[in-house]
Amino acid sequence: MEDPRITRLEQEVEALRQRVSVLEGQNTSPVAPEPSEPEVSTVARPAPRPAYTKRKPVVPPPTFKEKRSREEWEQVIATVWLPRIGAIFAALGALFLFSYASVAGLISPPVRIGSGVLIGLLVIALGEYQYEKKRRELGVGLVATGTIVALAALFAGMALYQFYPPSLAFLLELVVVFIAYGLMLWMRSQALLVLVSITGFLLPYLQLSDDPNLPLFLLYEVVLFAAIFFAVDRLKAKKAFVFAWVIFTIALAFGLLSLELYWLDEQVPRLDEWSLLLATFFGYGATSFVGKRIQFEKNVPSWLAGGVVLLTLLILDWSFGTLIAILFAGTAYLLAERLKDLAQNGVGHVALLVAVLLIPADALSWTYQLRYFLIAGLIAAFWFVPRARMPHQRLFNVGLYVVFIFSAVVDYETYQNLGLSYALTVLAMVLASTAFVLLLVQTHRDPGWKGSWQLVLVLAAIGVFTTYTLIIMELPFYRGLEETARSTTLSAAYIVLALVLVAIGRMRTSSTWRLSGLLLLTISAVKLLLFDLSFLTLFQKAFVFIGFGIVTFIISRTYFKKRKKNT
Repeated sequence: MEDPRITRLEQEVEALRQRVSVLEGQNTSPVAPEPSEPEVSTVARPAPRPAYTKRKPVVPPPTFKEKRSREEWEQVIATVWLPRIGAIFAALGALFLFSYASVAGLISPPVRIGSGVLIGLLVIALGEYQYEKKRRELGVGLVATGTIVALAALFAGMALYQFYPPSLAFLLELVVVFIAYGLMLWMRSQALLVLVSITGFLLPYLQLSDDPNLPLFLLYEVVLFAAIFFAVDRLKAKKAFVFAWVIFTIALAFGLLSLELYWLDEQVPRLDEWSLLLATFFGYGATSFVGKRIQFEKNVPSWLAGGVVLLTLLILDWSFGTLIAILFAGTAYLLAERLKDLAQNGVGHVALLVAVLLIPADALSWTYQLRYFLIAGLIAAFWFVPRARMPHQRLFNVGLYVVFIFSAVVDYETYQNLGLSYALTVLAMVLASTAFVLLLVQTHRDPGWKGSWQLVLVLAAIGVFTTYTLIIMELPFYRGLEETARSTTLSAAYIVLALVLVAIGRMRTSSTWRLSGLLLLTISAVKLLLFDLSFLTLFQKAFVFIGFGIVTFIISRTYFKKRKKNT
């Protein structure tokens, strides 16, 4: 008999097995294991490679100048502008006070002058004291006021009362200016530097001399502005640098005006001319070096100072001016290399052009035409000599080339009317135009022509066309022809040139050359139909028009041949 307990156990096991099979059928997704502690690996894993992204250019954030608040404006007005305005009004008030005392007879003339100078010096001392007390703007204003008062008193003692001669007044005024100069360096004030520039420049004019000594005046101005440029360098005062150069240039203009007055009356003393020229050389050298030391971004004053030197040479018009202009050009090139200022090379280029213009030559002479040849050589050198480059070198040379061609054409009319040869000038035009074309061939894809290539190409085409026309007109047989035959000869020459241009374009695979030839051929056709047709004989018409047709067939043949190769 079977044991009932065993039977019950078997039934319970079977029930459990069925339940397990049912549960497995309902949930087939695997059960995620419980997280365990991660194992620490001793092997360094490589950093994940970032996804590729195109780097954008870093654009600095725009800087905005903060607006001053009402309190800041109040502070600026009270501490900066009020002392300056007060200095001007105090100086005027002192002058009015002395005028009133003089009219009312309250004080004698010696006392007036002495007290004026003394008060001016005391005000200067008070300004220095205020500067030591950290009241900078007030101190500068007081020094400026004292300087003006003392100079006005000294001038009145010489001009109104004749207490002392102009020479002594000039020396005493220099002492006051020297005091202001020293305080300007100590206070590092651009306002005082401007004041010293103006007053120092005006002192010679205050001495009422009817017969000025030009060399002495220029020597004084050179010494004065040497000291001022030294102060500009010490203070790094860029605004005062420009102002000082303007004042010095006015002094040089006065020198030129004095020479002009001499020329109206009598022969100019050679010492006056040399002193003026040396002063202009000083102005160029000083502005070049000082502008570089104070890191003037574009030293325009030095370039203009070079122009003053060349203008002086042109006005003097010496027989040996060419040598001095060449010497100045060498100086400009040397400064360009030493100062790393390529714009000074432009001053040298202009100096060489002035040197050519200063060559003594009579009008309608071979020497006059030699100038054109030398200028053409300079044009070629400026394009192809890399040592003396300047900013915008090519555009400068293009402008020079246009002026050169225009001037040569204008002078040709005079030579033609007088029946004189123009061969040397035409040869110069050939040299300049050839150099221009070679430059365009070598640099036609250069980004330096960006934005101006089309205009430059048109100017080159006009120059070449003009040069080619003058070559034909200078041929020996051309002058013996009648007017109609001359026109026909030019038309035939233009047709031949068009054929040459198209041939060059085919050999160099350049559409520019080919289009230039086709354009010239079109112009020739219009000229034949509208102008030459009514003046030619039947034989001439037949000869020219058949020749034109042959040239057009030849050019068309080359294009058909090119199309056949492409297919």
